[in-house]
Amino acid sequence: MNINNLLKKIIEEKYEELRLGEQETGLLYKIKYFEGNAIGQIGESFIKQLFLQNNLPLDDNRDNVHDEYDILSAGAKIEIKTARKGSKNKTFQFNGINPSYNHDYIVLLGLTVDKAYYRIISGHSTYNHKKRKYYIKVGSKDKQLVAMNPGNAVNYKLTLTLTDLLPLDSLNQDLISLFKK
Repeated sequence: MNINNLLKKIIEEKYEELRLGEQETGLLYKIKYFEGNAIGQIGESFIKQLFLQNNLPLDDNRDNVHDEYDILSAGAKIEIKTARKGSKNKTFQFNGINPSYNHDYIVLLGLTVDKAYYRIISGHSTYNHKKRKYYIKVGSKDKQLVAMNPGNAVNYKLTLTLTDLLPLDSLNQDLISLFKK
């Protein structure tokens, strides 16, 4: 056996081992095997493709640019955050939200092994000085942004449940109503 085939065999065995004999089911089951950055790239690519398919303004091509927003659409700065549903706590943890950034919208894409969900929210957070905490409105609720690490004043996370998100079926219509010129 040549060296490349040996490595391939070991990788395939480890892949099977990590699945722990799980039966692969669900439309999106492969998301379980990607690390966080790959999940984020999938979400960004998906939303950008929806903008293109719906002929929505896409003012620049921001592939692999990491700053305040991922898409600029007719002057609106849009951040895209993608998360998998956690297996233990059954929530979606949207990481890397910086409350000092100046984006107009955040498109949240929540993935399960069976379906995808979304929510488009205002990118503007509020700071409660008495509680010393940041909040962002999701639907009619104020949700707390929590520092990703103790003492980290830059990167926050937003934890949502499935009930905070919407079925993917209405995403196209919401994008069109918000961003069509």
